[in-house]
Amino acid sequence: MKLFDHINGTIQALDDDGKGVLVVGEKQVHIPFAFPGDTIEATPIKRQQGKLFGRVDSVTAPSADRITPPCPHVGSCGGCPLQALGYDAQKKWKRQFVVDAFAEHKLETIIPEVMGATSLFHHRNRMDYVIGVDKQPNSEGKLVSVPGSLVIGLKESGRWWKTVNLSTCLMLSPESVEVMQRTKKWLGDHNLRSWDARTHEGDARYLVIREGKNTNERMVILVTADITLPEPDDFVRTLESLATTVYHAVNASISDVSIGQTYTLLSGPAVLSENINGITYHISPTAFFQTNTQGATTLSDVVRGFVQKGKHETVLDLYCGVGFFALQVAKEATRVLGIEIDPGAIVSAQENARLNNCTNVEFRAEKAEALSWETESPDLVIVDPPRAGLHPDVLKLLLQKLPARIIYVSCNYRSLAKEL
Repeated sequence: MKLFDHINGTIQALDDDGKGVLVVGEKQVHIPFAFPGDTIEATPIKRQQGKLFGRVDSVTAPSADRITPPCPHVGSCGGCPLQALGYDAQKKWKRQFVVDAFAEHKLETIIPEVMGATSLFHHRNRMDYVIGVDKQPNSEGKLVSVPGSLVIGLKESGRWWKTVNLSTCLMLSPESVEVMQRTKKWLGDHNLRSWDARTHEGDARYLVIREGKNTNERMVILVTADITLPEPDDFVRTLESLATTVYHAVNASISDVSIGQTYTLLSGPAVLSENINGITYHISPTAFFQTNTQGATTLSDVVRGFVQKGKHETVLDLYCGVGFFALQVAKEATRVLGIEIDPGAIVSAQENARLNNCTNVEFRAEKAEALSWETESPDLVIVDPPRAGLHPDVLKLLLQKLPARIIYVSCNYRSLAKEL
């Protein structure tokens, strides 16, 4: 099969990234916005990391699971690749991903049905919107920046250098769209250029919005290159009642990330507050927090349900972040110890413990693999590692020490299956 050949067929599966898999002869073509059961016409457009990727030209016969998505940007925006797939089908396929990963490692654990979300839209509490340039093909077919253009949105599917100018977004909140529109106008009024990820030129890079869904607080972070922000007080006034906290962050590197090396508080409290199951959390601009608040509540309920099956003397919470699980389970233990490598997160965790009068919880800023087990004998260990999974030394220590119980919270089922 050659690139840009015309192909057709019926999508047979989804891959891990939510792309439809079209089998043509002995080749698999991974195609975004195509779903199992869709009969399509398509074009293979690139090879990358041993895979062949394509684009949908037309859907000649839609899958019975295909629905009309409510967002007008579906099909170009990379933010919601499955929005046109019915939710029951989404849950079925996501469960199947885990089942297949477990089977690959010969694990016989039965995977229960997926616990669905109570709200499919406006559910996230954080979005990192790209401030980019509008690129259009010139007479020679090359993409060039439109003079004076400035867009705020998300990366186009499969094009890291191009930003979809969002007129709406159903992931965060209706108010976040107004924040985007006001910020865009303010940037234009002050002649700030948008960042070009290809040339590494420009001023404004990201607009990060974080929300306390249960506290009605909103933190807005404008991330720029290394510039002096013109009239910062005017930016605060532009957002008016839409933001309880406003920051200016500077990312002076060429790395295309929304994290700044410095943060300047322009207005409001230094932290965002959120409340989950009666526990209040203060969240700093850079701190990780579960991005689906309702999902975090359900996740906490599940973990606490496991913990409550037995009284524990000492609970060890590895990769504890700002203390999410440690504080949720504090009532079920005599002592809780949280370990996290990020010193800033530990400062937040300690503050959160004070906020909630959790006097039996201790937090330490150190590597999980560096913890001395000579002085610690936990009978329950909670691990919530990053996507790469547990550090090999942590895995080795858990197998050596064999605490009575382990609760593994995973955001990457492949890492989970491998380590189980």
